[in-house]
Amino acid sequence: GYYSDTYSAAHGFLVRAPEGRITRFDVRGAGTGAGQGTFPEGNNAADDIVGYYIDPGNVAHGFVRAPYGEINTFDAPGAGTLGPAKNIYQGTFPMTNNAAGAISGFSIDRNYVYHGFVLNQ
Repeated sequence: GYYSDTYSAAHGFLVRAPEGRITRFDVRGAGTGAGQGTFPEGNNAADDIVGYYIDPGNVAHGFVRAPYGEINTFDAPGAGTLGPAKNIYQGTFPMTNNAAGAISGFSIDRNYVYHGFVLNQ
């Protein structure tokens, strides 16, 4: 999941049972302003976490966090790189991943048009 801090920036977290320890994580390059930060969206049976982060320029980028903590980032082909217009952010928005490591989501291009994508790792 994620939570917002006092500056309204998002941070990812995961809980490891049985002791209930909470681990916070942020994607390198994530912004720290209001509406920016790290937004986990899904995880698969292998505990890989996918999501997006909003950078300081208010552009979204995808990420995958491995169970041991390594984070890899990516952008969908054709994803926009401009800041938001009418509260619509451009960029890459991964939503889910499966056991085979495929990631699906959507991107918003420079004309604010939505496109679906599937990334096979």
